[in-house]
Amino acid sequence: MSKVKQINGLELQTVEGPFEDVLILQKALSDALLKRGLDFSSEVHINTEDPLQTEIADKNTEILIKMALSVGTEKPVRNALFALGARCTIIKDGGSKKVDPAFFEVPENRKHYFPIMIEVAKVNLLPFFEGLNLKSLILGALDEKGPQ
Repeated sequence: MSKVKQINGLELQTVEGPFEDVLILQKALSDALLKRGLDFSSEVHINTEDPLQTEIADKNTEILIKMALSVGTEKPVRNALFALGARCTIIKDGGSKKVDPAFFEVPENRKHYFPIMIEVAKVNLLPFFEGLNLKSLILGALDEKGPQ
């Protein structure tokens, strides 16, 4: 399914990639984050009356942003993003271009790297989470551990 989004004066048309290519991206992202010692030590405060109102108190927001930005330049992550980006189109100045390294060779286009790649990643990874039922996951955790 194709989606169009405006990003910094560009029109980005994204298309979901093949399942195997998406798994390669997910693995590359996981490996890169693990290599950097990503610690999800956020405090979770489960609201037992309404589990969907559960709060996550993340004390490491700045660190997570820095990690996400550095991960975006890891070669395996970059390769996976460009493999998926090859199916996407950037409309700029009346012309269309593919999301590929050549587009970012132009210095004025480099400011678009992270916004575009984040969209490519979101379009391909978010569908994996749509089927998750947050309420049942939280209630299941409560059943196993009791109220926190």
